[in-house]
Amino acid sequence: MKKLLISLAISLTILNCVIANAQDSKVVPESTTTNFVSKLPRSTSDVQQDQTKSQIRTLIPDGLYLIQREAVAPNSLEPLKDSEILLINDYEFLSPEERGKTSHIVVDKNAFIPLVLKDDPVKNMDAEGKPKLSIALAEEQVEPLEKFTRDNVMKNVAIVIGGKVVTMHKIRVPIIGGKIQITRCTDHGCEALYTELIKRDSK
Repeated sequence: MKKLLISLAISLTILNCVIANAQDSKVVPESTTTNFVSKLPRSTSDVQQDQTKSQIRTLIPDGLYLIQREAVAPNSLEPLKDSEILLINDYEFLSPEERGKTSHIVVDKNAFIPLVLKDDPVKNMDAEGKPKLSIALAEEQVEPLEKFTRDNVMKNVAIVIGGKVVTMHKIRVPIIGGKIQITRCTDHGCEALYTELIKRDSK
């Protein structure tokens, strides 16, 4: 009987300890875990891509660039010359039906016409009711643009704004008068480009 009482006392002591430990333990709220995960650093590739975009934006001014070469795989375009920059063409600003397969292009910082504007860009609609952005270059850029396009007829060029490829075109005739139109863009795409150019010129 004495052994039974001792055994019962020990069991009660163990049970009390278990209950006490359960009461003292803290459950980590799910929100705390979620907040912690959200604050973890992103992958190295994401950080590198952001850094690369920032560097391109700094290195390359807005302009009409002659495309030196193009490929799907960026590695096939290397090595680059000191004056060359590798850009991605992901059709970000174009409407879905106008988008193609993502590619990479190489442009030369010495073979371009800068987008120095005469006035603010104008947003309007084309004959099909799709948004377009009209750009008029400053007077001092009119003749250089005409010569640039005349010298490069049937060659491909890219309009680059904010370090991003906006559109790519083949020059079929010289551009006279210094006026350029960005067409086939989405409402959001045209608005983003308009804002970028306005913000740039207001600095």
